Amino acid sequence: MCETTPEPTRPSQPPKPSRGPVIARVVVIALLATTALILGACSDKSPPVEEKRMLVIDGIEILFEDLRPYVEFIESYRPAVGEKTKNVWVMRDHVLPMFAARRAFGEERAVMLERANALCSVATNILELEQHSKLIEHKRRSNMTRINAKLPVAMFLFDELMTNAVSPPIELPQGYFVVGSYDLNTSPLIIADFVDALQVGFVTHTSKDWRVWWESEQLRIGAKVTFVHRDYRDDLPPWMTVPKDKKP
Repeated sequence: MCETTPEPTRPSQPPKPSRGPVIARVVVIALLATTALILGACSDKSPPVEEKRMLVIDGIEILFEDLRPYVEFIESYRPAVGEKTKNVWVMRDHVLPMFAARRAFGEERAVMLERANALCSVATNILELEQHSKLIEHKRRSNMTRINAKLPVAMFLFDELMTNAVSPPIELPQGYFVVGSYDLNTSPLIIADFVDALQVGFVTHTSKDWRVWWESEQLRIGAKVTFVHRDYRDDLPPWMTVPKDKKP
């Protein structure tokens, strides 16, 4: 009797893995990649840059930071005045004419500054200022309020710590002033405070000559406005012309 040789058994194949987990992992990876791209795009978007310029006229650039010290002083005694009004006031009456004078009379102003520094080197208090300025033509002693003094002059004179002291040369459109106060008289109404002040001027122009020059300069540069901050396009002095394409 012949023995039957059993056929060799074939090894069983392992079960095929389920495709579900693989698909899930692919979906998660894709979502993570998409999220990373979105976040990266968001991080590339910088916040809008704040405009630092208020005005550019005839190449003269006025920045808000040029106005800030004077505006802060005005706020100390005229808090009800609006921010835009203060900025325009400071630009129109002090900063713009001073910047224009720097450009037009640089050499003359350098001479005036040298003379003002010479006075400051020998006058360290109000009595010495009075003594050493006797032969100087442009000087005046008077009672002054914050409103009728030039802005940077008032900033020094109405600092209580500076009573009887002498200022460094204070720059103004007409040149430089060296000032001091004999006393500071306060009142319940801050705008009524006044000082007994001595002002010594080192100027390139008398008040009359300056007014003539500045009025002629306004006529020359009034139509040369090349930039105005969007919030100030309707608030410029009437002698300035905003180009039509710069208006809102």
